Amino acid sequence: MTTAQAHRTAAKHHPRRIAIFGGSFDPIHFIPASRPPHKLKQHLAPFPHRFAMVSLACTEHPHFVPSLAEAGEDFSGTQLHYSVDTVRYFRHVYHGDRFFFIIGADAFLDIPMWKEYETLLTLCDFIIANRPGIRPEALRLVIPPDLIARPDAKKEADQPSQVIAHLHKSTIYLLENVSSEVSATDVRRQAHRGQSIHGLVSARVEEYILKQGLYR
Repeated sequence: MTTAQAHRTAAKHHPRRIAIFGGSFDPIHFIPASRPPHKLKQHLAPFPHRFAMVSLACTEHPHFVPSLAEAGEDFSGTQLHYSVDTVRYFRHVYHGDRFFFIIGADAFLDIPMWKEYETLLTLCDFIIANRPGIRPEALRLVIPPDLIARPDAKKEADQPSQVIAHLHKSTIYLLENVSSEVSATDVRRQAHRGQSIHGLVSARVEEYILKQGLYR
């Protein structure tokens, strides 16, 4: 029995909750995106370096597992990959498990420009990390009305998130108070200038960036 078959067999009896957190992670600040279609004009560090940084960061968190789902056969990560296809891949490999797609509120506002975004919204639940100045109503307007089973902006007192909308096949959650003033752009800029990035990334990622001379 292959690993994938074992996962599928186990999932039939004990469905797991699996979060998908994708991004270019240039650097990670935990599928590193191969070549995000919306960042074609942006120069990215080579995929192997970005995957190495994700792997180093994940060693500090046992529940985080890096994925090569978008690496491609040659591990170059140069091919275009779309989130809807990545989610389909995970649903196939880990059949029976429940998936949550983690995304920033600013990115969610642009989701209508994504490939097959209406289908993507039905393939898994979404957890939206809110950003300052973005109201739940603006996020709800992005969702096609015909996908919504019932809107719901209520929040339980003991829960850190609220439900933006219940769709026919999924649920959209909003997670508050998760914003950070640190961005990958800031990390790259400081590394390029030779300034310290200590505390902006994990110690292992910082050591890797310095050793490999990334962003200089």
